Amino acid sequence: MKYIDLHLHSYYSDGIYSPKDLVKKAKKEGFSIISLTDHQVIDGIKEAIKEGKKYRIKIIPGVEINTRFKNYSFHLLGYGIDLKNKELNLVLEKMQNERKKNVEKCIFQLKNQGFEIEENKVFKTPSKDIGLGWITSFLYQGKNWKKIKNDFKLKRGQIITLPEIYKKYFLINGKEILSPSQIPFERAVSLIKKANGLVVLAHPSQQLSWSDDWLFPILKKKGLDGIEAISSHHNWSNIEHYQKIAKELKLLITIGSDYHGDLPLKWGFPIKSLWQYFKIEINKEIKKLIAVLS
Repeated sequence: MKYIDLHLHSYYSDGIYSPKDLVKKAKKEGFSIISLTDHQVIDGIKEAIKEGKKYRIKIIPGVEINTRFKNYSFHLLGYGIDLKNKELNLVLEKMQNERKKNVEKCIFQLKNQGFEIEENKVFKTPSKDIGLGWITSFLYQGKNWKKIKNDFKLKRGQIITLPEIYKKYFLINGKEILSPSQIPFERAVSLIKKANGLVVLAHPSQQLSWSDDWLFPILKKKGLDGIEAISSHHNWSNIEHYQKIAKELKLLITIGSDYHGDLPLKWGFPIKSLWQYFKIEINKEIKKLIAVLS
């Protein structure tokens, strides 16, 4: 069996594994085509490509960029990008620096809430775009965990999930204390195109409802090449819905699990890994997609 996954993250952004280990795991799980799409980071792609050659796994260079369009926040995936493109690298570096400042502000806010966090330990990671999961991991330790159990009045055997942690401690008066670094949608499209890449909207149901479908023709005119219709963030209705939109607008249909790594059981998620259920077999339609990306 051969599978494809065009949305993966390594420890260079908010994933758990190194690109090298990620490729090894993908091989073990039966994947033959993957794309490393770290948030605002392309540092791990060369490592992934090198490891991919050992295991005969095709690695498509990718990146995920946080963007804003009108009142919407979109994640754009750039595929087949030129890693040496100077403009792309400069903008990504600027976004990484902004993210670091936002993480510092987040740590300050968490300390104000009574958590004990050593900033140097938070930044002791290869990540250039530190994610919520990494920061939260420090809350599941020692006195911080005792505080959480007291705040939630946890009973024996009760599991506290990451979304609950986020809602209670990372939202203050409805405002996020860990702000994302974003650039305008049009700017991100331009960067990806100049780097000879294809522009794909990641997991649309995360940011949109079906009443927002009027946006897609506009986004296409602004350079959108495809929609990640088949996503772990989508239920079957959403998968069907966004495939329909893509076909009507003659946009590419892409496939991505948004895999960040196997999850600690204490986080309360019902599955260990997205790959337990997210494996799409390569077929004729997917081969067409790969031909375009290649």
